[in-house]
Amino acid sequence: MESLDKTTLRIVLAVAGVLLLVGVFLWDSWKKRRRELKDTFETLDRALPENDFEVDEIDAVSLNPAEENLTPDVDVADAEQAEAEAAAEPADETPPPPDLPEVIQLSIAAPKNQPFRGPELLQALTDLGLEYGEMEIFHYRRGGETLFSLASLVKPGTFPIERMEEFHTPGVTLFMQPPLLKRPLESFEIMVKTCHALAQRLGGSEWDDRRQPLTAVRLAQWRRQLRGEA
Repeated sequence: MESLDKTTLRIVLAVAGVLLLVGVFLWDSWKKRRRELKDTFETLDRALPENDFEVDEIDAVSLNPAEENLTPDVDVADAEQAEAEAAAEPADETPPPPDLPEVIQLSIAAPKNQPFRGPELLQALTDLGLEYGEMEIFHYRRGGETLFSLASLVKPGTFPIERMEEFHTPGVTLFMQPPLLKRPLESFEIMVKTCHALAQRLGGSEWDDRRQPLTAVRLAQWRRQLRGEA
């Protein structure tokens, strides 16, 4: 994939002032770049929620990893290992399965009345390998490909990189577009591990695309879709 397009971040931000692009990277020509930019705007617009998340609302249901059969002991090393393993494997030229979900989204909500603060968030994202870039959001790249991106849960979803000392947010969202990725399942695993590690680092709760606590069941559903089994 040479770019991250746009189709479902509306579950995280609203329409007004939507400037979040999921990135356009290394297109062969300006014409292709413009087309990708247009697609990206559409993806983010649909992924943003109709209403802003409130800290209290996000924390209404906290994720208990034990109850949900998730593994909480995921750290930076795990995410880096997943990336290294994916990079070490020979390139798979087999096209991805048809009917992949256009967007897969995970969110991390801050504890009640304890929003994520800019400095700590920036350090955690940097440590986990995300880079600040297009549309003032963060992206996880590998080999010239953007595997997933990360935005704030507060409209317009951007991060004021020059004023992170003053910034705070009730949560963040990670999202990827499987149809545009060379190896969507492996990219998904890296995004999930990164989400786990970031939630653990910040003390946040993980949510799925339905604004429900993230469960092993939901993750398994996505994996089946990415394998073309759903």
